[in-house]
Amino acid sequence: MSDLKTKVNRFKWLRVIVDVLRFFHMAIGNHVVNKIPSYFLRKLLYRVLFLMKIGKHTQLQMGIRFYTPYKIKIGSNCSIGNDSLLDGRRVIEIGHNVDIAGYVKILTLGHDLDDEEYKTVGSKVTIEDHVSIFTGASVLPGVTMAEGSVLALDSVLTKDTEPWTIYAGNPARKIRKRKIDKLTYLHNYKRYFH
Repeated sequence: MSDLKTKVNRFKWLRVIVDVLRFFHMAIGNHVVNKIPSYFLRKLLYRVLFLMKIGKHTQLQMGIRFYTPYKIKIGSNCSIGNDSLLDGRRVIEIGHNVDIAGYVKILTLGHDLDDEEYKTVGSKVTIEDHVSIFTGASVLPGVTMAEGSVLALDSVLTKDTEPWTIYAGNPARKIRKRKIDKLTYLHNYKRYFH
């Protein structure tokens, strides 16, 4: 019996060590790499050290926080604004030519408020091509933003969107269809030293 206890205690210590290393790794990204004033260097480090999949001509501004970055895929010609949070714990897939403003939260995980053990619940978030998400908006777990849809300032999106449609509010609701169904503009906006 004591042999089993010893093995269990070793496993617990191993788990603690792994957790400390994992959180230290994430802290390097969220408190050091995200403050480097070079788009090129930040993107290179996110790709190499954190195994993020980031397309060509995509700009990640300073101050962005990532949870589980290796489960985040960002397409080409995207712009992600300062101080945003991308929670990749249940996977985030962002298409091409997507414009995400500053202070945006894309969440994939939360807690079951009716569970005695407060278990985690969540699912993948998909942001399709040509989507625009304005400052301070939040996208909740399991949501798919369809091609060309827009989420207005400080809105909270709880349900899937329709293509080329504008949503606003908390919870966000459909405002109207956009007057276009294609874009030629590339969302690779860059502010130097940001």
